[in-house]
Amino acid sequence: MGKKKSIQRKKKTNQGGGGKRNNSGARSPPLDPTTTVCKFYAKGECKNGDNCKFVHSDAANTTASTTAAAAAIAALPPGLESSMSLFTPTQQKLAEQLCSLPGTTHQRHLFDKWSSTADADKKKQLMSKLELIDQSYPDGGLIGYLSNAINLLEKSRRGENPLEGWIPSVPKGEAFTVGTDAFLNTEQLGLKEVGKCGFVLVAGGLGERLGYGDIKIGLPTELSTGTSYIQFYIETILAFQSRYAEPGKKLPLCIMTSGDTNDKTVALLSANNYFGMEKDQITIVQQGQGVPALYDNDAHIALDSDDPYDIQMKPHGHGDIHALLHSNGVAKAWKSQGMKWTVFFQDTNGLAFHTLALSLGVSSKMGLIMNSITCPRKAKQAIGAITKLTKGNEQKTMNVEYNQLDPLLRATVSPEGDVNDETGFSPYPGNINQLVFNLDSYVSILERTKGVMPEFVNPKYADAKKTIFKKPTRLECMMQDFPTVLQGAETEKVGFTSLASELCFSPVKNATADGVALQQKGTHPGVAATGEADQSSAVCRILRSIGCQVEEGSKVTFNGIEVNSGPDCVLKPSFGACATEFKKKFPNPEAVKISGRSSLVLSGQGLTIESLELDGAAVIECEEGATGIIRNLTVKNKGWVKNPVGSSDIEIIRMRGYDMLRHETEKIVFKKDGSIEGNYSNSVKSGSKAAPAVVAEKSKPAPVAQKPVSKSVPADLTKSASEEQGDDQFCNGCTIM
Repeated sequence: MGKKKSIQRKKKTNQGGGGKRNNSGARSPPLDPTTTVCKFYAKGECKNGDNCKFVHSDAANTTASTTAAAAAIAALPPGLESSMSLFTPTQQKLAEQLCSLPGTTHQRHLFDKWSSTADADKKKQLMSKLELIDQSYPDGGLIGYLSNAINLLEKSRRGENPLEGWIPSVPKGEAFTVGTDAFLNTEQLGLKEVGKCGFVLVAGGLGERLGYGDIKIGLPTELSTGTSYIQFYIETILAFQSRYAEPGKKLPLCIMTSGDTNDKTVALLSANNYFGMEKDQITIVQQGQGVPALYDNDAHIALDSDDPYDIQMKPHGHGDIHALLHSNGVAKAWKSQGMKWTVFFQDTNGLAFHTLALSLGVSSKMGLIMNSITCPRKAKQAIGAITKLTKGNEQKTMNVEYNQLDPLLRATVSPEGDVNDETGFSPYPGNINQLVFNLDSYVSILERTKGVMPEFVNPKYADAKKTIFKKPTRLECMMQDFPTVLQGAETEKVGFTSLASELCFSPVKNATADGVALQQKGTHPGVAATGEADQSSAVCRILRSIGCQVEEGSKVTFNGIEVNSGPDCVLKPSFGACATEFKKKFPNPEAVKISGRSSLVLSGQGLTIESLELDGAAVIECEEGATGIIRNLTVKNKGWVKNPVGSSDIEIIRMRGYDMLRHETEKIVFKKDGSIEGNYSNSVKSGSKAAPAVVAEKSKPAPVAQKPVSKSVPADLTKSASEEQGDDQFCNGCTIM
């Protein structure tokens, strides 16, 4: 596995968009250009000459700012001046530059509390940290970062609108309802492309906010099988690889980590043998240490509250992923391996892959460079909206935050603002930060832009004059802002694929207490309990869409979070991973009945469910290389129950508010050697109308009950009913609720 070194990037353009921001998505002029020294002049890189609005400082043009700078250098903070011999020449120069920034923007406060004689190691550590930031930030180093921050913070203070002059309209794309002909036809088109995808998992987070002491991708998606998010994602990719990739072709996965999560991610993968992937299929790119936090409009760097020799750092945002894929050669390598598409998804959304084939079908049909997966959103709902923006001959289709969209519409094309249409939803679909790129175009654009995304700032103000921050802020960038770097005809090849959020988006990102507050306001809580419930619910919705009748369980509440009690349906990717595959796996959907209290786990590519009546818990597996048919099977037992737990030492239980009690389980395993493990008969006779039933009572093995059968040749359970003679004499089993 290749561990890659990170790079922080800054786009040298004047565009914004994406991410939640405070109307400050573009860079502004400095506070006072008449006294600010041009940072490019000293390096001989200023291209504006006498027309430059910044001060050019040289011997022939001594200004007040250069005089002030010289004075500042001559009078460094005492603790710094006495410590200069500890630092390298490069570090000494950087310290002097920080102290000599013009006006009130200097950073002398970083050194004001330094002792003149003590703490040499801590001083060297801080200067090494500042030097690393200076080296990693490409647009002028640390001084450039501070200059850019001042510009953006001033724009934010003035309330400037980065969308001024742009006219919004509904973007191009397609919206679907699961199970319809349009949905299935497009999904089938996309399945032809699934075997040509590289996958990018943006997984930079720890689970501390959720009450989990490890990385979020290690969290179990559900308690029925305990499958972690990373395991689920890898198993899904491998399932698509086995069914749709060319023989011998491996679908690659790139994981973006942070300094906090990198070692834990590597250890998790290694300890689990990469969950079935080859080691060389996985590339890890590590994001940088972040950028300095800033505590006021002068972009003063925030010191650590407990350590005067350290500074506060904040993440630069997941927009860095594009620069990392470019600088580490990942995207280019995938292209050379024959990949055609790149799919971006985030760390704790168990519904992420329900739209994969569908979105690929849309991208293929429409010739899209970038396709945003979206969900219907109510007008003014607090979620970003994919919007087409036009200004003269320019256009871009991108994410616009809800608090920007409504006033923009009112000021331009719609006095009513953002309103629902005849569908009951806004015509501007909601962004969920799941993206599909045409890899050939993506690589070309990375070559031109180096993957640098525009930055924005979003300070939270504590006063009406916008001079005091509630907490330190920073510059950040977002991966969905990619459309801002497109040019010419590229801008016309951006669209969306929309599907109900219940089928594509249920992130686990909030602590239970926060989730309770959100749910009370009518907002999805985004907690572990809802993530698990929604994952099963999505599978049930797809099963209903193909003709299975699956009951819906009652509403239950755990630690203040309301969810559906069931049924818990876990269809492992090896069994099926999309609606088209489910239709093949349930060839007689009208003969499948699942009660609202049931738990069902299915796994194995060779498994087919022809008829099943389930009221309880069943686990049915088919070993690799084996083939098995479930026909006329009835299971009724005590099943599995979610048991409320007020407190637990086990984090994954405590964050859900319940444990899974497995009272009774019917388990059937089709073995590679042709045998069947469990209470399922392989002696069903062709031509018989009998319906073998498995009924488990208490904890005793359930007997196989059959009516008298003919003495004809036994049915072949490795074949579907349509392949067998006399199938029309079989009872088709259960009616679906």
